[in-house]
Amino acid sequence: MTTLEQIKANLKKQIDLAFQLDWPINQLDLDLPPNENLGDYAFACFELAKFLKQNPVEVAKTLSEKFQADDLISQVEFAGPYLNLKLATENFVKNALAEINSQTNFGYHDFGKKQKIMIEFSGPNTNKPQHLGHVRNDILGQTLVNLYRACDFEVIPVNIINDRGIHIIKSMLAWQKWANNETPETSQTKGDHFVGIYYVMFEQALKAEKNEYLAKNKLDYQKLEELAQRKVDNEFLAQSPLMQAAHAMLIKWEANDPAVRDLWKTMNNWVYAGFAETYKNLGVSFDKVYYESETYLLGKDLVKIGLEKNVFFKKEDGSIWIDLTADKLDEKLVLRADGTSVYITQDLGTAKNRFDEFEFDKMIYVVANEQNYHFQVLFLTLKKLGFAWAENLHHLAYGMVNLPDGKMKSREGNVVDADNLIIEMEEKAKVIISQAEKQISHDQASIEEISQTVGLGALKFFILGVNPQKDMIFDPQASISFDGYTGPFVQYTHARIQNILNKANKKIDYNFSLDFKIEVSEKKLAKILLNFPETIKKSALEYNPSLVTQYLFELAKTFNNFYQLHSVLQTENKNQQNFRLNLCQVSAKVLKTGLGFLGIQAPDKM
Repeated sequence: MTTLEQIKANLKKQIDLAFQLDWPINQLDLDLPPNENLGDYAFACFELAKFLKQNPVEVAKTLSEKFQADDLISQVEFAGPYLNLKLATENFVKNALAEINSQTNFGYHDFGKKQKIMIEFSGPNTNKPQHLGHVRNDILGQTLVNLYRACDFEVIPVNIINDRGIHIIKSMLAWQKWANNETPETSQTKGDHFVGIYYVMFEQALKAEKNEYLAKNKLDYQKLEELAQRKVDNEFLAQSPLMQAAHAMLIKWEANDPAVRDLWKTMNNWVYAGFAETYKNLGVSFDKVYYESETYLLGKDLVKIGLEKNVFFKKEDGSIWIDLTADKLDEKLVLRADGTSVYITQDLGTAKNRFDEFEFDKMIYVVANEQNYHFQVLFLTLKKLGFAWAENLHHLAYGMVNLPDGKMKSREGNVVDADNLIIEMEEKAKVIISQAEKQISHDQASIEEISQTVGLGALKFFILGVNPQKDMIFDPQASISFDGYTGPFVQYTHARIQNILNKANKKIDYNFSLDFKIEVSEKKLAKILLNFPETIKKSALEYNPSLVTQYLFELAKTFNNFYQLHSVLQTENKNQQNFRLNLCQVSAKVLKTGLGFLGIQAPDKM
């Protein structure tokens, strides 16, 4: 039983004794009081009062009057509906350090019990390089993989790449028209960037065609109402030579035309090589990669089953639908009249295909919140088809990442490119490190390595530091700062601790005697350290890595406050020095482990 579990068990025992009951609750939650003078932990009495059908203030008062102190809880006081707990400092700190020192994998859990959990993330298109929006997806998905593995789940990370459709054809057609057989090798351009150039080139040419069309027909597009604009758009696209050529090539692709298919494979392979480099730089990996060109025909068998079960219905034109109006959604097309699939069809088939192959206990789709409706329909349809495992599907709907001046637009090339962003962050890290007040001598290779570590750490921490459900604006300059809620601040704290331990140049004696006063800042540090395992568990269960970033920032801030107030190496009392060195050591251990879960390295020097 951990120290916190022991405190909670003692509190539960006191509650049962005070009110002569056996309160049927699995987990007691303890909060940190807003003011440290109130106590070390606070217990909110609302749920207990509800169970007892009493006023929560009276419950807290009664509990405080009947509470009996023990080895860990030395005193309690009530403050309104809260019971504030004050800990026996020496016993608590001693137990806390012993607990952390005794566990090689402090912060890990076993509640997953080897359950299989599949996590789908990334999902890029093969017509362009990954941008900042993909970076949020990649980092968020990989971090969830790390967190669930730390909680003893068997995690299966998967990716599904959109490698077919008109947007892919646009890049292919543009390359045919304007490339003169140029390749990534001859142009010395990363493969996904190379293909993306031709996608943008197509869209720019299409825009020029549209401007000519508007001028020829004497149309002032901006003055038209929305419905009129749509009508003009549709009429333009129907007669556009570029779009006609693109649709002709798409038809050839669907008919397995050898020349079109060969070009498609060649250009996709250029992109895959580029993606592999980006994933490697971000520390992202998958157990299996799916391709939409191989999955887009899946699901048609389920449509047939759905018709037989009356889950789906056929309209007069032959198209097949599902009616979800009773579930406060609407009617949804699942198969066109010509027998071709829509996105929901292939997603139904892919979901069943994955379960048949892996028999997962849970699946998480990491996809932007723009697709909320799609996943509501997908999950509900699978349930209506009778698949019990559909109850264990979850859509982690994350918010958009915007530029300070608005949304990213890949058609215009106005994007924050993932690869360029990584390079930019590394360059910014070099500048910040060179401006640091205390310079440490490094050779050029070390500077490059530290800059990569700090730059990438800044990027990941900033991205993960925002609740996934919220939209965010990425600010590279703010993310790279060594002050405040940033990755470099946490990394610097770890390096600072390692410097202290290196200067000590001694083996820490863990059998020290507590013949000295434990300071308030030291006790606070021990409390925060003990909260690490609970933070990891909560972060995984709530799909929210920002709980980890917040925790690491608070830990780093608390350690720096402790170190500012109290000397470690100059302490004359050897027991006290060993105690403080032990605090340093376990703080570094937790910082390194926590950063590792986020995919961030903890440097020993900065």
